[in-house]
Amino acid sequence: MRKKIMSVVSKIRTKSSILRGSALSAAGLIALSACSFTGTSDIENPLVRKGTWFSFINADDIRTACSAGDAEGRIRLVYNADYYKETRSYDLVPKNGAEQFEMVSRIFGPLDVSEVNVEVTAPLGAFGGTESRENLSRGQYLALTDALQSDGFGYQSRDGLRLHSDDYYWVAIGCSSQNITLAAWTSAKDDLRALTFPNVLENLSGLEKPLPQPPAFGTPKQPDPFYSKNDKQAESRYFYRTVRGNQLR
Repeated sequence: MRKKIMSVVSKIRTKSSILRGSALSAAGLIALSACSFTGTSDIENPLVRKGTWFSFINADDIRTACSAGDAEGRIRLVYNADYYKETRSYDLVPKNGAEQFEMVSRIFGPLDVSEVNVEVTAPLGAFGGTESRENLSRGQYLALTDALQSDGFGYQSRDGLRLHSDDYYWVAIGCSSQNITLAAWTSAKDDLRALTFPNVLENLSGLEKPLPQPPAFGTPKQPDPFYSKNDKQAESRYFYRTVRGNQLR
């Protein structure tokens, strides 16, 4: 893992369905989230995001391009700040032979969904999107990758870690030498306030709204809600992803 992330930094330095229904069962959730996110998918569209979110946070589009040798240096970061409150994503794409980089920052948060044809309480339901695009220098990109590495990107072993939708967590996925590196940090296990890369990321991004503050490390988590057997609609609001190797499952 360390060699993989170090190789991408070294290389850069040397280069100067609309779904209806009143409730979602577990089977429905699997079907809903089975669509693949591609480079042409409009993740800001609530309906697209509803069906491709699991694929998006697993960076399936980057993985496909990476295996073909077309995604060197690409990075995607996702910040889940309690899913139904706010979620953010940051995509970094090399330009001009890795001399420049485009960073696309997005905020997905609650909005009035009265006119959107999706189930409001579904876990991947309608959220609004705010987007900002910035051009970064190679030095700015390297400042971010250095911060990521200092926080464990390329060094982690977190197989089996669960990322719950009602927690705060970060996921970072990058491509180097046709290999994928994944790192994850969650408020259930990590001191998110002690991470260095979020401050670097926030300073580089053009988003005006500050990053949501994660809970202090060690703050007791609220117990999982209890639902009756007939309350499947409410239960379907909550979900999790599990780190399996360099994948989220």
